[in-house]
Amino acid sequence: MSAEQLGDAVTEDDMIAQIMSEFSQAFASARMRWTRYAEEVHPELKGAGMLVLQSILRKGPITATELSYLLGMDKAVVSRQVSKLRELELAEAVAAAEDRRVVLLTASDAARAAIEELHAHSSRDYQERFRDWDTVELEGLRAALHRFNSSAPMGGSTPASRCARQ
Repeated sequence: MSAEQLGDAVTEDDMIAQIMSEFSQAFASARMRWTRYAEEVHPELKGAGMLVLQSILRKGPITATELSYLLGMDKAVVSRQVSKLRELELAEAVAAAEDRRVVLLTASDAARAAIEELHAHSSRDYQERFRDWDTVELEGLRAALHRFNSSAPMGGSTPASRCARQ
């Protein structure tokens, strides 16, 4: 039933509260999925390490300092995560050609393969969830989410927007 069909029964505040509740449920589901995905990549990998690894994959080669800025995380936290990723052989570090003091981080081949498999698995999950949606509904959701995300305070300078695929 649309908001127009409900008439005055549902206020804009009520509708926004319901939307917030739906987002909360989606975020909780995403957190659980993210934890499961991290464990699938490596049993010792945690959520923060997965976030750092995904960022290295998307933006690498990259320095730990750049990762810290990109993710809006403390350098010490990033350093610990990078150390763990290297220990698990999911990330590699090499000296930059132009300045040997600068260490550039890249994802290992094993990490790339594991993340590609996760993306394929995730894509199948979304395909299943959207199986009964037609293209008009899918485009409506995509457009609404894009509009919502584009209206976020601070525009493109948030960690999430800096980490997004380009």
